[in-house]
Amino acid sequence: MVKALELVSSLSIIRKIPIGWKLKLQYLISKKPSYPLLSKNDLKVIVTLAADYGNLGDIAITYAQTKFLKEHFPDRQIITVHVKDTYMLNILKKSIGPDDIITIIGGGNMGDVYESYEGRRRYIIHLFPNNKIISFPQSIDFRTKKSLNKSVKIYSKHQNLHIFARETKSFELMRASFINNYLYLVPDIVFYLNKVMPTFHRDGIILCLRNDIERSISKNQWASLVTLIEGKYQNIQYYDTFIGDYQKGKEDVELDNIWSAFKKAKVVVTDRLHGMIFCAITNTPCIVLPNSNHKISSTYYKWLDHLKFIIYIEHFDEKQIVEHIDSIYHNNPENGKFSLNLTSKFRSLSKVLKNEET
Repeated sequence: MVKALELVSSLSIIRKIPIGWKLKLQYLISKKPSYPLLSKNDLKVIVTLAADYGNLGDIAITYAQTKFLKEHFPDRQIITVHVKDTYMLNILKKSIGPDDIITIIGGGNMGDVYESYEGRRRYIIHLFPNNKIISFPQSIDFRTKKSLNKSVKIYSKHQNLHIFARETKSFELMRASFINNYLYLVPDIVFYLNKVMPTFHRDGIILCLRNDIERSISKNQWASLVTLIEGKYQNIQYYDTFIGDYQKGKEDVELDNIWSAFKKAKVVVTDRLHGMIFCAITNTPCIVLPNSNHKISSTYYKWLDHLKFIIYIEHFDEKQIVEHIDSIYHNNPENGKFSLNLTSKFRSLSKVLKNEET
């Protein structure tokens, strides 16, 4: 019992240690591996906080962000630093020149809901005061003033920090807080992808519903909805954008698997942002339920509300959900014809990367 209490106490103390201190300690006790063939004279773009965990939305963001950068900088080295390797930026910094660009992965982890990621973001911004830093399209969700003020203080000290919001609500929140930084509004970087082809015969329904702190529907609502759908339709599949058995090096396979699964479904019902986005980039009919914050609704109304095959349900109503499933079940979009094209909406991101006026 005493040992158990000592362990709990130790874990509590460890959690209170600032992430910056942890990363510095990790660097000091590491074997200090170096990145091969890196010269300070070679122009580079660094992708920090790249996904190395089982969230397919974040894996897709890493994939799309890397693709975007490679297409914009074919003559630069694109260096990926995964979340768990953030401490290695101390090593990489020795090879970073003044014209190298630091990018921070896009997504929905700016804020204190996922404090460890925000701590790493602050650390990166502090570590590279003389380089242009571009935070790819993010949603923001600070729930405590203390944490927000800490980020504002660190962000504000950087003279060349460019922050991109991926939906309207986050852009408004950023403008109210990060008044000393450059701010822009563009879509989630996964919208840069077109994954309509190849097409497949569509059949059945996929339920892609979350089971974490961002879920807004109750367990009873979830169970009731599933029972209703199962009683009305055949070929129901359950899919999630979070995979528990993530394996590094299998990212492309996992993304192809979920995109193919969506393209084989007549309808997807989801309360995950990237469940909705994956439907948009694959031309898959989708019923979207709200989550616990603004990122789904704000993304939908800014970028997707013109698409007839994606329907957003503002307030949970299982009868309305089934009615919408019925209305689109036999009216799939034309296979092979890409209904969504947001390429032009990334113009400000392209210009900032290329040092062009926005």
